[in-house]
Amino acid sequence: MKSVGKIIIIILGIAVVAGATCGVLVAINSGSKQPESTAESEPEPEPDPVATAAKMRIMYAGTTFWGRRTNTMARESQLGVKYPFSQLDTLDRKNYDAWIGGLECPVTDNGHNKAEEENIFKFNCDPDYLPEAAKYFTAFGLGNNHSDNQGGGVGLTTTRKYLDQNKIQYFGTPKYTGTASSELARDTAEATNCDIVVLPINVTYDNEETKKIQMPFGFCSAHGVFGVPAEDYLQNMKTYSTVVPTIAMPHMGAEYKSVHDTLRQNLYHKMIDYGVDAVIADHPHWSQDAEAYKGKLIVYSMGNFMFDQVFNKEVVRSAAIEANAKINIADVDFDKWNELGEGCLKDKKTCFTNIQNAKLPRLQVTWTYDYHATTSADTRITRLASVAEQADMGARLKWSAIPAEMKVSK
Repeated sequence: MKSVGKIIIIILGIAVVAGATCGVLVAINSGSKQPESTAESEPEPEPDPVATAAKMRIMYAGTTFWGRRTNTMARESQLGVKYPFSQLDTLDRKNYDAWIGGLECPVTDNGHNKAEEENIFKFNCDPDYLPEAAKYFTAFGLGNNHSDNQGGGVGLTTTRKYLDQNKIQYFGTPKYTGTASSELARDTAEATNCDIVVLPINVTYDNEETKKIQMPFGFCSAHGVFGVPAEDYLQNMKTYSTVVPTIAMPHMGAEYKSVHDTLRQNLYHKMIDYGVDAVIADHPHWSQDAEAYKGKLIVYSMGNFMFDQVFNKEVVRSAAIEANAKINIADVDFDKWNELGEGCLKDKKTCFTNIQNAKLPRLQVTWTYDYHATTSADTRITRLASVAEQADMGARLKWSAIPAEMKVSK
C-alpha cells in the first residue's frame, strides 16, 4: 500500500509540475503575443468620372484678308499689323471656343505689286500679320479663287507653312476636278477639298470637373465661283460626313447679289443630302439670305468680314454666324476621341485614316445658331455693328424664317 501511495504522490507531483509549466508557457506566449494590426484596409478605388454634358461654341467669319489697301492703311497707322484686328474684341472672342474664316489670299514673302493688286486682283497677305490673326482664328479655309495667286501650288505650300508656324489650322484647296492648271498641278501637299480641323469640346463630368477634349471635325471647301465642283468633291464630303460631323464652306456664287441663285441652292441642298451638318458659304462680297433645309442651316453668303472694299454699305458688312454644338454623350469615348484629335494636330496627313481605322461611332450633334452683324465702314477695321445694323442683317438673312429650335435661345 505504501508503494501505491508513493506512486500516486509521484503522479500528482508530475501533474502539478506539468500544470505549472503550461501556465508558464501560456504566460510567456501571451506576453510575446504580437499586437493586432492597426493598418486600415485599402480604400475602394474611385469610379471613373462619367461625362454629363459636352458642348462647344464657334464663330464662322466671311471673306477675310489683310492685303492691298488694308495693308497700306495698317502700315501707315501706329498699330501696324494689329490694325485690322484691333476691334475684334467687340465680338467677344473670349466667349468662343473657335473661330473659322475663309482666307482669300496666299500668305507669302512676295510683297505687294500695286498694279497687279488693283488691276488683275492678284493678292498677297504678309505673314507678319499671322501672330495677330492667331489670337482670333482657329482655322482658315483655303478653297477660293485667290489663294493660288502667288505661284499656284508654290504659294499654297508657303501659306500652309506659315499657318503651321502660327498654329492656325487650314482646310481646302482651290484645285478642283475639271480645271486644268499647271501651277496648281504642283500643289501635291494637300489636294483634297476636305480636311480635319480639331476643335475644343468642353466636357463636364459628374465630379464637376470640366475638360477640353480635342475633337476632330470635318471641314470641306467647294471652290468654283460660277461653276459646279465635280462629283468627287461631293463624295469627299459624304465620306467625311459618315465618320465625323462635317461642315461645308463653299466659295462660289455671283458677286454683289443680295440673294442666292438656283444653281447654288441645288448644289448646297445636295451637300446636305450627302450628310454635311451645315453649309456656311462666302465669295459674293455681299451678305445673302439663309435657309433651313432638312433641319440644317445654309447661309448662302456671309459677306466681307475683313476686306478692303468700301464703295457701298454692302461690301463693308457681314454676317458672322455663331454655332453652338451640344454633343449627345451616350456611348462617346471622349478619351479616345481626344487621343485622335491630338494625333491630328501632330500629323495632318494620316489623321483622317486613323480616325476611320478607329471605327468609333460618329458623334451626334445638335446645332443651334445666331448671327452677329459686323462692319468695317470708314476705317477697314472689323467690329460689331450697331443695333440697327443687326436688325437690318437679320432681314437680309431672312432669319425669322429659321425654325426656333435651330436658333440660340434669347
